[in-house]
Amino acid sequence: MFVGRATELALVRGELRAAGNGAVRRMVIEGPEGIGKTALIRQALDGEANVRVLAVSGDEAERHLRYGIVRQLADQARSVLDAGQGIGGPLGAGSGRTVPDGAGQGSGGPLGAGPGRTLLDGIGLGAGGPLGARLGTDLRGRGPGGTGLGRAGLGRGGSGSAGPGSGGSGVRSRGAGQEGAATRSAAARELWSVGEALCEAVGRLQADGPVVVLVDDVQWADRASLRALGYLLRRLRAGRVLVVVICRSTADPWLPEGLRRLLTGDGRLRLVLGGLSAAELAGLTPDPLSERAARRLREHTSGNPLYARELLATLAPTTLADPGARLPAPEGYARSFTRRLRACGAETRALVAACAVLGEPNPLHVVASVAAVAGEPLPLHVVASVAAVAGEPLTALEEAVDAGLLDELPGRFVAFPDPLAAATVYGSLGAGVRARLHLAAARVVEPTGTALRHRAAAAGGPDQPLAEELTRYAAKEAQHGLWLDAAAHLTLAAGLCESASRRDELRTAALKHLLLGGDVVRAAELAAVRNTDPRPVRRYILGRLALAAGRLDEAAELLAGAWRDRSPCFAADTAEQLAWLHLVKGDPAAAATWARLAAEQPIKSTTARPYDVLALSTATLDAEGRRAAREGIPAAVRMLREGEAGAAAEVLARVVAARDEAGLPHHRLVGSALLAVAEHGDGRWEDALTGAERALAEAEGLGQRWLLPTLHVACVAPLAALGEHERALAHATAARAVARCQRNVMGETQADLALALLGAGAAPAGADDPFVPDHRPQLIETLVAEGRLEEAETELAVLPGDGARARARRARLTGLVLAARNVPARAEESFTAALGLLEGAACPLEEARVLLDLGRLQRRTGRRRAAAARLRAAEAIFARLGARPLVAACAQELEACGLEPPGTVRLGLTPQEYSTARLVSSGLTNRQIARELLISVKTVEYHIGKIYTKLGIGSRVALAAKLAELEESA
Repeated sequence: MFVGRATELALVRGELRAAGNGAVRRMVIEGPEGIGKTALIRQALDGEANVRVLAVSGDEAERHLRYGIVRQLADQARSVLDAGQGIGGPLGAGSGRTVPDGAGQGSGGPLGAGPGRTLLDGIGLGAGGPLGARLGTDLRGRGPGGTGLGRAGLGRGGSGSAGPGSGGSGVRSRGAGQEGAATRSAAARELWSVGEALCEAVGRLQADGPVVVLVDDVQWADRASLRALGYLLRRLRAGRVLVVVICRSTADPWLPEGLRRLLTGDGRLRLVLGGLSAAELAGLTPDPLSERAARRLREHTSGNPLYARELLATLAPTTLADPGARLPAPEGYARSFTRRLRACGAETRALVAACAVLGEPNPLHVVASVAAVAGEPLPLHVVASVAAVAGEPLTALEEAVDAGLLDELPGRFVAFPDPLAAATVYGSLGAGVRARLHLAAARVVEPTGTALRHRAAAAGGPDQPLAEELTRYAAKEAQHGLWLDAAAHLTLAAGLCESASRRDELRTAALKHLLLGGDVVRAAELAAVRNTDPRPVRRYILGRLALAAGRLDEAAELLAGAWRDRSPCFAADTAEQLAWLHLVKGDPAAAATWARLAAEQPIKSTTARPYDVLALSTATLDAEGRRAAREGIPAAVRMLREGEAGAAAEVLARVVAARDEAGLPHHRLVGSALLAVAEHGDGRWEDALTGAERALAEAEGLGQRWLLPTLHVACVAPLAALGEHERALAHATAARAVARCQRNVMGETQADLALALLGAGAAPAGADDPFVPDHRPQLIETLVAEGRLEEAETELAVLPGDGARARARRARLTGLVLAARNVPARAEESFTAALGLLEGAACPLEEARVLLDLGRLQRRTGRRRAAAARLRAAEAIFARLGARPLVAACAQELEACGLEPPGTVRLGLTPQEYSTARLVSSGLTNRQIARELLISVKTVEYHIGKIYTKLGIGSRVALAAKLAELEESA
C-alpha cells in the first residue's frame, strides 16, 4: 500500500515525461533506510507504457567486487538483446519490447552481441573481451590462469598485467614513477572503455523508447562502477534517458567527489525524502487508527514507513495511543543498532545504556555518572574502567558518536539520534540493570518529578512512602494547572500502594485530573479498570466523563446522583457540569439555573466556568455575573451579539492562550469555536478556518465528542466564504449526524443554522446561536434575488445589532431592497450611508460588500466608469481577504461593465451574456445565477439560450469546455 508523496511523485513523473520527450534527465533520491525511496520510484513507474527500466542495486557484501553494478546493467541489457524479453530487475518493471533487428550489430561495436556473445564481451568485461585479458589478474598476485572473477575481468583491483601486484615482467622492469604512470594510464583506458560501452548501450536501448537507468543503494556500489556511472552521467547529452540514483546520503564519503558533484549540481532533480505525516501513516493499515495513535507512531518512527509498518503489524492501536506505554523498536532497526552497539567497548555501552534510562537529552557528566553504575556482570578490570567513565567520558562519547549510536548536542549534551534508538537500548537492558540505572538517575537529576519517576521505575514492589511522595507532588502540579502530569504521577502512586482502597482513591483522582486535562480517551481507559471507590465524588467524575464523551443520558443519571450525595468540595463542579449538560440538551433555562447554583456554592471551584454557561444561555446576569461578563467568554459573546467581531476576536485570542496555559482544553476548545466565528466576522477567513480545523482535530484526538458538532459548525462559515461549498456542507452534515447520535439538541440546532447559512435548509424558528454567524443577512439577500421583497423587509426589520457594523449592514440590505424596487436614487443613498458608518470602523469585509453592491447599482443605471471604480476597490479588498467567490463576482461585474472586453469580444457575447456564461460553467443553477447577477430566473434562461445559439453548442458541459479553451489560449 503506497500513501503520500504526491509532490514527489509528480516531480518524478515530470522528469520521466521530459526524458520521454528527448531530454536526458538525471535525478537523485536521498533518505534513510526504509524511508520509501525505492517504493517511490516503483509507484512512479507503475503503469508507464513503453518505458524500459535497467534497475540495479548495490549490496554491502559486494561493495568491493569490481564492476559489480556494471555487470548487473550488462546482464539486463543482454536479456533484451539476446532473449527479446522485457527489462526487469529488482523493480520487476519492463515493457516486454525488444531492440529492433540489427541493433548492436556491426564491426566490433560495443553492442555487437549476438546469441553467442554476452554484452560483457561487448564492453570488454567478458572472458574473451579486451578488458578481460587486461583484468585477468587480481590484486592478490594470482596469474592470468586464475578462475572466477579474475578471468572475467571483475577481480578486486584487477587491471591486467600493468596492474598493482601483477608480477608481469614489463612492470617489474620499470621504475616506481613509470609503474605509477602506467597504472594510471591503464586505469584511465579501462574507465574509458567501460564508460563508452555503457553510453553506447544506453544510447542503443533508448532508440525505440525511453530508458530509465536506476541505481539503488549506490552507497554499497563498488568504486569502479561508481566511476563508470560518473562517466555515463557526464557524457549523456541527448536521448530519451532518465538516470535515477538512490542513496542514503550524497554526503557519504564512499561516493567519488566527481560523482557527488554530478548528483547535486544545478539542473539535477534532488529529492530528500523525510518521514510521512501522521495522517499518511494511518493510511498504511486497513484498521482504523486514531489521530492520537497515528501522531505517536509518527513521533516514535520519525515517519519512516518501513518501521511504522512493522510496528503496526505487531502492536494494538490502543497501545500506540497510550502515552504511558513504552513502544518497542522494530526488529529490523534493532538488529542493525544492536550490532553497532556490541562492536563498541564496555564504557561506551554503559554510556548508551545510561542515556536510554535518562530519556531526555542530558549533560554528559550526568550521563557518565549514571553509566558508572551500569552494573553489567563484567571482570573487575572492566568494571573499574566503566567507573572511570564518570571522570573521562569523552572517549566513550566519541566512539558512540562515530558508531551513530548517540548525538552530541551544543553544550556537551548527549541524546539519541531518534526515539527508536532509545527504545532499542532500553528494551535490551535486564531488569536489574534498569533498576540500578534508574536509582542512579534519581540521585543526579534535578527536577523532583523526574527523580520520583526514576525511583518508581526502580521499585520492585509496593512502596507506600514513595506513593505518598508522588501524591503530594501531583497536588502541587494540579495547583499550577498541570493536570496531565499530575494524573501520570497519581497513576504511578496507585501502582505502588499497598492498600487496595487507597489505590482506588488515587485512581479516581487520576481520572479526575485526566478529564481536567481534557484527555477523555485515556480517562475512559482508566475508568474501565476495576475500581471499588464508593465515594460520591467518583459518580461526579464518571458523569463528567460521560458528558465529555457525548453520552448525555448516562451523564444526566450520574451527575444527578452525585448532586444528591454531594459534599461542599465538589458541589460547584457538579452543578457546573449539570449546567453544561442542560445547555447541550437544549434547555438554556435549566442550564442558567444550574450555572447560578454553581456560582453560589460556598467553596468555589478553580476549574468551573459557570458564567460561560450563563452567557451562552442568554440568561439575565446578576451583579456578579455582569462583572464577570466584562472579560473572557461572556464578554466575547456579548460583543459578537452586538456585531463587534474584531473586539470579540481580541478577547477570545487572550482566552484561548490563557486557558491553554491553564491546561483546560475543553474550555479552550469552546473559546476556539467562538474565535473562529469572530475571525470570520472580521474577514479573517483563513485564520478562522485554520483555528477551527485545528480545534476540531484536537477534540477528536482527545475524545471530547460533546464538542464535535459545535466545532464542525465553526468550520462552515469560513469555508463557505472561501468558496469551499462542498467542504462546508460536509462539515454541516457531519455536525448534524453526530448531534443526532448523541441527542445533542444544541448541536443539532447549530447544524440546522449552518445548513441555512449555506442555503441548504431552513433555519429553526427563533433559533439563534453565538457559534454560528447570523444567517439572516444571507437570507435577506436571497429573498431580494428571488423577488420576495415583502419577506425581505420583514426580516430586515428585526435584524439585531446596534454597533456601527450592524447599522451599516442594515443600510446595505435596505439599499438592496430599494434597488430591487427600482428606486435607484434612494438605494444609492442607503449604500452611501453604509459607507459612512463604516469609516474608521475597521470592517473591510462589510465595506467591500457595500462597494460591490453600489458598483452593481451604478452599472445597471448606466454609470459604467463609476461602477468600475467601485468594483475594482471591492475586488482589491476581497482579494486581500482571500474571498475567492466575491473576487469572481467583482470580475463578472467588471466584465458586464463593458470596460474589460477580451472574453466577450473573442466569443461574440455581450458583457451580461459573458458573465452568465462564466457562472454557468462554474456549476451554478439558474436560480443561483439570478441571485448573483440580481436578475430574474427568466432573464438567465434567455441569456443562456442566446449564448448557446451564438457559440453553436447545446449543453452546459460544452459551454464549460469552450470557456476553458478560451482561458488556455489567452
